[in-house]
Amino acid sequence: MKMKQEHFDYMKKEINIVLEKYNDKGQLVEEYRSGNFPRADAVKDLQKRFCFDLFYGAGLVRWSCDNLYPYLNGDHIYTALKKICPIIK
Repeated sequence: MKMKQEHFDYMKKEINIVLEKYNDKGQLVEEYRSGNFPRADAVKDLQKRFCFDLFYGAGLVRWSCDNLYPYLNGDHIYTALKKICPIIK
């Protein structure tokens, strides 16, 4: 993984805050698993959509523009997100 550990840790902390609030009983994961979220019918990669929705929901977009995109691209960020976010089956 090309992401700096400090950036990975920050992302993990912020995403975990969202998960504690909206997925304390697994309800958010179940909504995605069952397709109960906006524009679910257009999703081609459910795991990617879930990861980036959490990324946006955690308010990491502006931070990532300042801290991640100067040295990473979206694929690198997704690699980190897959390690942080729950797996949708």
